[in-house]
Amino acid sequence: MDQLSRSSWLQRQQELKLELDLVNSTSGLGAALMALAENQRATGFIRDNLENVERFILPSASGRRHYFSVQYNPARARRFAGAGLALAPENVENVNQGCFLCAENIWWQQQGTELGYDLPLAGSRYTAWMNPFPLAPGHCIAAAREHIPQCWGGSSETLATIISDLLELSSKLPGWICFYNGEGAGASILGHLHYHLLPRPADYGQLPLELAIQRHDADGVVEEIYPLSFMHWHDEQTVAMEAVSPWIKDWLARVGEPEHATANIITITAECGSRQDCFFIPRHKARSRAEGLAGVVGGFETLGEIVCSSDEDHKRLQAGEINYQTIADMLRQVSVAL
Repeated sequence: MDQLSRSSWLQRQQELKLELDLVNSTSGLGAALMALAENQRATGFIRDNLENVERFILPSASGRRHYFSVQYNPARARRFAGAGLALAPENVENVNQGCFLCAENIWWQQQGTELGYDLPLAGSRYTAWMNPFPLAPGHCIAAAREHIPQCWGGSSETLATIISDLLELSSKLPGWICFYNGEGAGASILGHLHYHLLPRPADYGQLPLELAIQRHDADGVVEEIYPLSFMHWHDEQTVAMEAVSPWIKDWLARVGEPEHATANIITITAECGSRQDCFFIPRHKARSRAEGLAGVVGGFETLGEIVCSSDEDHKRLQAGEINYQTIADMLRQVSVAL
C-alpha cells in the first residue's frame, strides 16, 4: 500500500461523488446516501447485514401505545475498537492517533474499501461515511472534514453550530432520524465531531420519545411525561436557531457544573417535510450508563430503544426478565433536570 494506492482511492472518491451528486440533485440526499450504502456493500466495507439483530417490544401495563423497545445487536460490541487496520503500513502517515473518521487514515485503515460522500450542505464541512456497525440499514455517520472535537468545550457558540448543522442535515433527510451524542452520552469517538443519520426502518413506527411529545403537544421544557427531562422545539419546516440559540446560552450560563455538561440532540423531519422536531436532552458526562442492561445510553436509547450486544442481556430478554419498567428506570438514572 503506497501513495499510488491513495491516488487511486482519491480518484474513486471523486468518481463516486459525481454519481452521488446526480442522485442527490434528482432524488434527494436520502437516496444518495442509500446509493452510498449499496456501493459500500459492493466494495465489502459493509459486512453486517443485521441478520442477527432482534427487536423486543416492551409495552407498558396500560397498553402498546406506551412502549419501550430493545434492540439486540451483537455486532455493536465491536464498535469501540473500530474496523480495519490498526497500524499504518510502512511509509504511510498515521494522523491524529489513527482517528477512524479522518479521511487521511480511512484509505489505509480500510485498504481502499471505504468510500464517503462529501455533503454539499452546511458549508461543505461534512463527509458521510457508512457505519460498519449499523443500528439499521443505511445508518451512516456525518463526520466533520476537519479533525475537531465532539464536545463543545463550554462554548454556547460551538454548541449552537452543532445544533444548526444537525438541523440542516435533518431538513435534507425527511423521514430519517438524525442525532448527536455528546461526550459521556454515547459518543465512541471523542476527538472528531460527527452525527448519526439513519433512515427509519420500514417496520418502525414512531419511537417512544416522539409519542411522548405528541401527548405534550407544546414546545419548551418537558419534565413529567417521559423518564428523561428534555427541551423541545418544532416548526412547520425548519426549527429556527433564533429560538434555540438564546435558550442554549442561558442553559450553559446556569448549569451547575459546565465542565460535566453534555447532551444528546435529536432532529427529525417528517417524511412529508411538513414538520421538524428538535430534542435537546441534557446529560452528565459521568452518567453514560444505567443499571438494567449493559452498554451506554446514547441518542437512539433516549428515543426509547435501548441497544444491547451482550449474550447475557440477550438471555435476559428472551427469558422476559427485562420489561417496560426496566427501561423507564434506566432512562431516569441518566436524566438531568432542566
